[in-house]
Amino acid sequence: MELKSLTVENFRNFDKINIDLTNQNVVFGMNDVGKTNLLFAIRFLLDRDIRKNGFKESDYFKNEKDRVIKITLGINLSDRLTSEDSQHIIAKVGGARSSNELDNFYFQVKGTYDNSEGVGIPKIYWGSNINNLEEILQNGIYSNLDNLFKIVYVDPTIDLEKTFSKNRNKLFNQNKLDENDITISNEIKDLGMEMNKKISSMGVIQSFQDTITDEYRKLKKEKITIEMKSEITINGYFGNLIPYIKREDDDNIYPTSGDGRKKILAYSLINHLIQAQEGNKIIIYLVEEPENSLHRSMQIALSKQLFNSKVYNYFFLSTHSSELLYEMDNASLIRIYSEDRIGCESYIYQVNEEYKNVKKELNRALSTALFSEKVLLVEGPSEKVLFEKILEEVYPTYELDGGYLLDVSGIKFKPYVEVLNGLNIKPIVKTDNDLKAKRGNATSFDLIGITRCLKLIETDKDQSIDPVEIDYFYENEQGKRVWTNKVKNQMIKDKKLELYEDFKDSIEQFKDNNIYLSKIDLEHDLYEVIGDRMEDILGSNPIDYLQDHKLLNMIELTNELTKEDCLKIIKHPLFESLRKLVPYEID
Repeated sequence: MELKSLTVENFRNFDKINIDLTNQNVVFGMNDVGKTNLLFAIRFLLDRDIRKNGFKESDYFKNEKDRVIKITLGINLSDRLTSEDSQHIIAKVGGARSSNELDNFYFQVKGTYDNSEGVGIPKIYWGSNINNLEEILQNGIYSNLDNLFKIVYVDPTIDLEKTFSKNRNKLFNQNKLDENDITISNEIKDLGMEMNKKISSMGVIQSFQDTITDEYRKLKKEKITIEMKSEITINGYFGNLIPYIKREDDDNIYPTSGDGRKKILAYSLINHLIQAQEGNKIIIYLVEEPENSLHRSMQIALSKQLFNSKVYNYFFLSTHSSELLYEMDNASLIRIYSEDRIGCESYIYQVNEEYKNVKKELNRALSTALFSEKVLLVEGPSEKVLFEKILEEVYPTYELDGGYLLDVSGIKFKPYVEVLNGLNIKPIVKTDNDLKAKRGNATSFDLIGITRCLKLIETDKDQSIDPVEIDYFYENEQGKRVWTNKVKNQMIKDKKLELYEDFKDSIEQFKDNNIYLSKIDLEHDLYEVIGDRMEDILGSNPIDYLQDHKLLNMIELTNELTKEDCLKIIKHPLFESLRKLVPYEID
């Protein structure tokens, strides 16, 4: 079984949204935009304990009670020959599944407001044809739908002590004691009785018993005595169990302290309980903001458990934490955002094969950007260092206002741009006008910078561009064809400037799509704007100096840049990309 779609209509802050799903779904966005409401919509559909109360007036979008609330979950059953969950659903839904549509199936709840009852009456449906679903009969609050799914909602304020205490009898079911356990249990009871005798024989205990008995008899004339007993023999030894920590190679035990550790242990208890008790149901976890009280390292550990553990086959995770996304792959990213009304976009994210070995690094870079409104993508750390310095001087609150700088560690912009566009996050690209010599033909160069930009925009034009010839060889005094780096580099620079002029129409089209191509590269762009200052700081050949050790030497430059320098850079047309992160005109 694969979760495929979720449609929510007229429910709370959602007018109508359509979301693409996978079995692992991440819901994110700013505070108070509807993440909890989205999870609640799923609970209303699949959790009878929520559904039984009906829809309140405030559950209707803008209190429009004359409209019907409709929440629809679509699933795919194409793996029915191998998936036990798909087979389980097929067996339970019976004739509601059409032979004309074997792969797709839908579950739906509708809420029509009844003014006489003052509540929206939920009715549930299922079927293969979304336009002709079959109503599921309900017996009180129960229906056949409740035999299929178990919703496990994990509250962000989950408490270890309450979770353990509430489920202690389930965790330690005395009906499951084997013969050896029964023998040990009887021995414990005998030891408990002996312990009580010892306790009662203590002078301080006997004195207290006599005193409190006298005080009681003064108030009520009864022939009774008050005796102190250990609750181990009264309530049973299971009732006194609490979890402790025992480290390897250490015989001591320690209290389970620390909010993060307690939270992880509470999750572990819930996982164990659900798996043990709901083995015949499909479990869908709704995990709300688990990062609360968790240290960064524990958030990363939880990410590994969520995205890699078989326990969490199906889940919806709402979060503000980028660390929780480090292990994501084949996940639906669901971004809820606020414009004139609540908007929502989803994007199915899969790690490209070329990134599989560095998935965590890729996700680390991308996941932080997902919580922004607009993202400037740059090729490497030297560009990021420079731009951070300029923004620090000109507009230091750019991240608070939704901006973000992302180093893509190379020129692989496309996977980032696709994800950001898919989630309605504005990507901005700054890249070099690169040329690359063709293998086996040293004087023939592909226009890889311009081609890179063309591939980032939606265009029907043929993106293939003929290579250019740069014959940097010349005849020496002996009549031999030779070349030097100095001549070669100068001719390549001249060709890049020529191409920048030749492709000016395309470059304007790039800008319309927030893609900015350097005339040559970042260092030359910078020199065109503040060449004199670069020479003052770095010496007579600042471009070569910067390109020699790009990051270290860029740090050296930025340490000396003044606010006046930074303003001059960001105002220049060559750095229009950086200006996109500033929401006002710079004076």
